[in-house]
Amino acid sequence: MEKLIITCCAADTSMHPGVPATIVKSDALAVEVEKAYAAGAAIAHIHAPPDEPAVWAEHTRAIRDRCGAMIQYGISTQNPAQRKAVIGNHPEMISVALGAHNLSFIGRDLMMVHPREELAELMRMCRDNGVKPEFEVTGLGEFWMLNDLAEKGLVEPPFLMTLFFGRPGGSWSPATMEEFLHRTASVPDGAFYVTSATGPRHLLLESMAVMSGGHVRVGTEDEPYLRPGVPGSNADHVARIGRIAGEFGRPVATVAEARALLAIPQ
Repeated sequence: MEKLIITCCAADTSMHPGVPATIVKSDALAVEVEKAYAAGAAIAHIHAPPDEPAVWAEHTRAIRDRCGAMIQYGISTQNPAQRKAVIGNHPEMISVALGAHNLSFIGRDLMMVHPREELAELMRMCRDNGVKPEFEVTGLGEFWMLNDLAEKGLVEPPFLMTLFFGRPGGSWSPATMEEFLHRTASVPDGAFYVTSATGPRHLLLESMAVMSGGHVRVGTEDEPYLRPGVPGSNADHVARIGRIAGEFGRPVATVAEARALLAIPQ
């Protein structure tokens, strides 16, 4: 079994009312990422306002000044033109939603459609800039979209995808063992899958990913609570899943090892 790649999404939650926002400024974000990196995270999934490219650049510089974590730009509702304005910062990865973005956040709903033409444009953008796409998957139909891109020669393995469970909104899927097994049974050949779960059962699905050879995304955006009523820092979440992996005899991948597995050059 491959070493476990841990992604940390160090961002303020948009799904839990009453949790204070503390990770807005670049310095605060970089400190959180550095601590998560020290705890075992190889990838930092980050966000910034979609139409403020200078903030994306500032976040990126601040993180790289403090640690060697690979940087993954979250989709943050950006359209292709806004993506083009920030991809020149050379993050190792950008997130690409393979289906509609249909989420229910605190105080607002988000609905964005990502047609195949847009996905093709993003794949060309990634190829031209040496950036790896990280595909966001909320249901089985989105595997068809990935296969469509691959058949057109727009993306090559190894594919990297994040499977989401329990996120509120129209793209919701239950954070259950049954849903996890159903979805992971259909992961395309040549793909690495990362599990991200929101809600009180998040640790169950994260542990199943560890046991079944998948990888894990944790952090305060996805689920700020270690268990109901007990908040945890990003480093707390990373360290805990690392300990669980150790109990199963599965070492945590370093950044260099994660790069090698995912075919991401230095």
